[in-house]
Amino acid sequence: MSEEKIKSLANKMQAIRGLKRAPSQYQIFLFILSTGRTITVRELSSELGTTPKATERAVAKLLSKGLIQRATFRAQSYACDSKDILLSMLLTINDLQNRLDKKGI
Repeated sequence: MSEEKIKSLANKMQAIRGLKRAPSQYQIFLFILSTGRTITVRELSSELGTTPKATERAVAKLLSKGLIQRATFRAQSYACDSKDILLSMLLTINDLQNRLDKKGI
């Protein structure tokens, strides 16, 4: 895996950790990730009980953070690349294990 890809995945994990300060983004991110399918803002609003405008703002922020992507085959819908999320988590766990090993924990 290239250094550029590793850095991109580390940035993605950092963005995920930052979602704890943005509950609506976190809720939407987890929903899109858990469904494993594409979904529109209207569908998200309906499923999560949020207003379309609030959902739209949260989706825009998630897009800018690179945590979700526009679906190419379904107009105005969004998806999450679960493989990238899994890789981000594995790299973070590995880094944490290395740090713990260095401290002798």
